[in-house]
Amino acid sequence: MRILGHPLKSDQRIVSGESGAVSAGLLYCLARDRRFEQVKEKLGLNRSSSVILINTEGDTDEAHYRRVVWEGAYPMR
Repeated sequence: MRILGHPLKSDQRIVSGESGAVSAGLLYCLARDRRFEQVKEKLGLNRSSSVILINTEGDTDEAHYRRVVWEGAYPMR
């Protein structure tokens, strides 16, 4: 939710709830965590890959969204 809500450079901001954040979080981990190198290779995922993520949920719980995105609840380890 934080990554989608605060994109880099000119990427569009996406207000997403947990369901949309799962696929973005997985993609982030695949791209950044060396433990998933074999998975990336099997998928053919690299810097020039195009990926479509489906998000069917926006900010349905405003207080929870604020806790996660702005206050840092559930940090990555």
